[in-house]
Amino acid sequence: MSNKLAAEHPEFTESKPDWILMRDAYKGERRVKSKTTLYLPATASQVLDGQKTSASSAGGIAYAAYIMRARFPNYTREAVQMAIGMMHSQPPEISLPKAMEGLRSNKGEDLPTLLRRINFEQLITGRLGLMADLPTNPVAGEDLPYLVTYITERLINWDDGTVEGLVPQVLNLVVLDETEYVRQADYSWKKEDKYRILVIGDPLENESKGVYQQGMITEGERFADPTLVAPSWRGRTLDKVPFAIINSADITSSTDEPALLDLGQLCMTIYRGEADYRQNLFMQGQDTLITIGGNFDGDDTIRTGAGSRIDLPMGGDAKYAGVTSQGLSEQRESLGRLESRASSMGAQTLDTTSRERESGNSLRIRIAARTADMGQIADAGAKGLENVLKMTAEWIDEDPDEVSVKPNKEFGEMPLTGQSMVEMATARNAGWPISARSLHELSFARRITTRTFEEEMAEAEKEKDSIFKPAETADNAGAGQPAKPAEGGDKL
Repeated sequence: MSNKLAAEHPEFTESKPDWILMRDAYKGERRVKSKTTLYLPATASQVLDGQKTSASSAGGIAYAAYIMRARFPNYTREAVQMAIGMMHSQPPEISLPKAMEGLRSNKGEDLPTLLRRINFEQLITGRLGLMADLPTNPVAGEDLPYLVTYITERLINWDDGTVEGLVPQVLNLVVLDETEYVRQADYSWKKEDKYRILVIGDPLENESKGVYQQGMITEGERFADPTLVAPSWRGRTLDKVPFAIINSADITSSTDEPALLDLGQLCMTIYRGEADYRQNLFMQGQDTLITIGGNFDGDDTIRTGAGSRIDLPMGGDAKYAGVTSQGLSEQRESLGRLESRASSMGAQTLDTTSRERESGNSLRIRIAARTADMGQIADAGAKGLENVLKMTAEWIDEDPDEVSVKPNKEFGEMPLTGQSMVEMATARNAGWPISARSLHELSFARRITTRTFEEEMAEAEKEKDSIFKPAETADNAGAGQPAKPAEGGDKL
């Protein structure tokens, strides 16, 4: 086996540029601009003026201004945040054996919060790893496993056998990059390269059976059996790697395209178009002064603007020549179309409140078309978490069948508004065969009420009595009775 443990899986190498682009698109303008020419190439004149050789050259200074004026749109971040909000508008249903109810992530998160982070990574890069592990130095009675997530950039290598060899394919090797900065004695920080290896059986063979082992090594160390240990919970080992690879739409080892990759790429296109458009706008105000018959020397200082004066000989002339505005309108229209397209691919597609009224069927189709991917992401994330929890249950001698994770998928429903409720009540009175209890269940599901049907009906009866039977007050007490004469007054 090669000593170079940082070797990458071929699919990892192929997919890495997409992951980098999506991570940068989500981080926003500062991250994108820090990558300079990766996303915004210099113009030909900037390169000729020395942009590639020196930041202080004329070309370098011009490029710095060029990139500073550009604007990067944040549609990717908006889309991710909108999707996460909808996917977790209601909590997932997670069932566990009693002994596992205290299970947490290595960051101390409960399982619903962990699932939210899983979905977040699925939306950005479309891939992450989830592992169950044991405490290194457990305290008595506190040796429950915990869950660890690995972003896709740290899941650098894996193996589940060849298509012909291992059927069904079994994950038998995972290499995780755990490189990090470690604080030194003088409070400075030093980068330490290290990798965690997860294997089944003999690490030099492609095996589908054997005891699960893991080890931590640093770059340059020789990979050898003594470096591996078999984690055990009270003497109980595993015969599988407690690890799940979660993609956008499945939990297989093969990589998926990020669900929002088209949107991320479109944002980069808009960024480059914005840079050119704003560069042209800037050039509109940078006219060149031309003097005819001025006979100025090269060292002469010429001032322009209010309060300045240029002296020319008799018959001389001066004028400005600048860049024409031809083409600006086309650039502006092109950017407008791209931004409209990005909006439709992102968060605004799911915004039903800011649009003109649509027919119910049209609205349902439009939302369903955009939430299909969200449903796949929710299912894959929940299934990956469930699989690791089942392996954890098996590890600590609990029943895996008691484990289930059901994600919230009520993010594509039509909004229940006052007008839609009136329309449903009107349709019911006109003969629509639906019961009041069914309408209540719909209201309960949309969190318009928290009461049961019986409680709601009882409250409605109370309100009916209070509405149609005026309460006695000082003003209406004794209403309908002959008025009593005031004390000391004349009798009628």
